[in-house]
Amino acid sequence: MELKNILFITSFVPVTIFTVLTRVGGATFTQGQIATVIGLILAGIQFIVSKQFLKNTTYLDKAFLGFLGFGTAWVYFTPPPLSSLFVDHSTTLLYSVLFLTTLLPQLFGYDPFTYAIAKRWYPETVWKVPQFRLINLHITYIWSCLFFFSALSNWLGHGKPVFCVLIPLILLFGIGLPFSKKYPDYYLKRAFTTQPVDPSFFPATARELISRMPLGFDPEVAKDLKADIQFALSGEGGGEMVLSIAGGKCAFREGKTPAPALAIYCSGDVWLKMAKGEINRPKAMMEGLYRVEGDMSLLMKMGDLFRAPTKAKEKFIKKGEKKMLKILAIQGSPRPKVSNTDVLLQEFLKGAQSQGAETETVYLKQKDIHACVGCYTCWTKTPGVCIFKDDMPELLAKVRSSDIMVYATPLYYYNMTSLLKAFQDRLLPLSDPHLIKRGETYRHPSRYQVNQKMVLVSTCGFPEISHFDGLRHIFRHWGNGQVPLIGELLMPGAELLKQEMLKEKAHVTFHAAYQAGVEVVRDGRVSKETEAEIQKPLLKANEMAELANLWWDSYLEGLAQGKPQERGKVEDMRLLLRGMAATFNPQTAGNLKATIQFEVTGKQPGNWFFSIENGRCFYQEGKTNSPNLTIQTPSEVWLAISNNELDGQQAFMDGKYLVQGDVGLLMQMKNFFGNAE
Repeated sequence: MELKNILFITSFVPVTIFTVLTRVGGATFTQGQIATVIGLILAGIQFIVSKQFLKNTTYLDKAFLGFLGFGTAWVYFTPPPLSSLFVDHSTTLLYSVLFLTTLLPQLFGYDPFTYAIAKRWYPETVWKVPQFRLINLHITYIWSCLFFFSALSNWLGHGKPVFCVLIPLILLFGIGLPFSKKYPDYYLKRAFTTQPVDPSFFPATARELISRMPLGFDPEVAKDLKADIQFALSGEGGGEMVLSIAGGKCAFREGKTPAPALAIYCSGDVWLKMAKGEINRPKAMMEGLYRVEGDMSLLMKMGDLFRAPTKAKEKFIKKGEKKMLKILAIQGSPRPKVSNTDVLLQEFLKGAQSQGAETETVYLKQKDIHACVGCYTCWTKTPGVCIFKDDMPELLAKVRSSDIMVYATPLYYYNMTSLLKAFQDRLLPLSDPHLIKRGETYRHPSRYQVNQKMVLVSTCGFPEISHFDGLRHIFRHWGNGQVPLIGELLMPGAELLKQEMLKEKAHVTFHAAYQAGVEVVRDGRVSKETEAEIQKPLLKANEMAELANLWWDSYLEGLAQGKPQERGKVEDMRLLLRGMAATFNPQTAGNLKATIQFEVTGKQPGNWFFSIENGRCFYQEGKTNSPNLTIQTPSEVWLAISNNELDGQQAFMDGKYLVQGDVGLLMQMKNFFGNAE
């Protein structure tokens, strides 16, 4: 048991000893004198120990000490008739004093007597939280009642031990102490009930969760609120983020804000668990699992401002009946669950799921689908039924029962993959062979009555969006027939999505894909703004081309290991340094003007340097004159640091790489270049 808990319990020892010595036995005058002296000594010891080890004392410590000090003087220095009066009513007087001690301070604007005790149990960050004071007021008034009834029991008991000792001790130790310990949890549980949430709707990290909070923002609750909420989350999936609320809207951005209305400091893991309802948020703050600065009322309002995903999935109403929106995603990548296309697709589906849609992904690589041979059997001999007995009949049934079809394919020679093309050809049984004019064009009508919409998801390695023109034309021509195309999620330069050095920029793209899923369900289509956000290249075209060429060279020269499509860690110093320069953050650099020289030995020796000026960073080969910082390192050490296999600061302390010049510039490099060092 902790010392603070022991001292809280022992604070009642002087009172207990005093009442027992005074009332048990003959209750003589001599007993009263002995009881006051022993009680005074014990109260003095309690006061000194609390002051010494806990740095504070409670109202009760002071009240015990004051009362027993006054009582000792009374029984020893007043005439016998007067001193006997104190002995006869000592326990009644004691509990009356304690009653007033617990009742009067808060009535005159002072802290409740339990404040000093509670401050021993809870961190300083919560002392000014309204709920902290309210809980302490409730506990204080309970203690006032207990002391009042103890005084009343003593008064009516006329000195009998049962009324003067037993009943008060039952009230204090049987009710007061357990209540003080259990009531905070009970209050928080009752006062802050949480809405049911479905954990499957939540992202894997707190950063992703906060970036999606604007999607659940309620402008009716916010009204005219204008405030910035700063998040500083530590650990995995953390970072510094800001939610800006103004004009009935909420926007997310990375970084810091100069004067936030509310700042929240927490580990990413704890914040995610609080959002899922696994940890009670007010209780977590009371226990110091996170701390806040600023407007506490805004913190208490966040549960209303931002709606969490709920378990109420059946939210789509059709003809008076509840119907769950079904989204079928057809994924045509030859690398089923590791492709860039699938990464983008799954973010989109998560957004749709958060709005209650039911989603399913079909990976065509895992299916047996014959190529269409154009026999027209499905139009003539067996209308609606293909001659091939493979996996396609099952997939056709899924297509017919879906509300939205999502076609996901990487760009292969400016078109879809052969897997998706084979699937598309085999959709023929769903069409009727007759020709019907729609607008200016004759088309085949649908064989079945369906009410579908269509979304296209595609990625490519080229840096420009124009490479998707051919694919877009195919789906727009196809969709304009009977199935409207309600969203185009097209990502150029998608090979950069998995690069560690670009994860901050990639996060913006993932957030936009999630937003697209939300909009499809909520609004019936993806907004042009969201489509444009996904289409933004992570790097300039020339920068990406240079990185791509360096990357391929690393394979051709034997520097990179493994298969190109399974790229993971960076294994080429040129690629690493060029990537660092491309991801340079001008906001953190400010007006910095400096050169950083790399003198590299080991498996990939060479000399390269960065020139930083006017908010830009240039990567060059060779040596520069008078660099501000020179880093001398084996290539394998710096690559290990970049790939998070080695702690940069520890490697420096261990002498695994050396520096000359401005060491302060070295310490800032992590801010300039992300995970570089």
